[in-house]
Amino acid sequence: MIKMPRLEVDEIDFQIACQLKDNSRVAYKTLGDKVNLSASAVFERTRKMEEKEVILGFRTEIDWGKFGYSLHAFIMLKDDQVIGDVPNFLHDIDSIYNCWMISGEYDYLLEIYVANNEEYSKLIDYLYRKIGRTNTLLIVRDVFKKFRKNNAKISE
Repeated sequence: MIKMPRLEVDEIDFQIACQLKDNSRVAYKTLGDKVNLSASAVFERTRKMEEKEVILGFRTEIDWGKFGYSLHAFIMLKDDQVIGDVPNFLHDIDSIYNCWMISGEYDYLLEIYVANNEEYSKLIDYLYRKIGRTNTLLIVRDVFKKFRKNNAKISE
């Protein structure tokens, strides 16, 4: 008989994680009110989720356009020419913000920020020469930004 795996988290941990996803700066007291626990209990559960690597980190969302990186895109990359350690190779390219290995026709999904079309063109040419085929998805607008902005206010 197949047994269901024992999870290291419960429904309350899930609720806490969902609240932190939307606003990692929310006060423990405010979070406790939402999940019916004391602030110290929420703190303890959050600490344990960090130790178990359920919570991997707390990040700040940044508008890179305000720093001059106005072009945001995702590039699917097919590893046609390089055999070996492509992710480490990609890590050294400053304009690549994130990299994921994916399934399907392409091997990697890169998230990039560049200042303009000229920088984008140079990056694409370089990737094509060194690694292989690309397919770019240009980000036009962040549709959910307004929802995140409303949830990100710091609570007391």
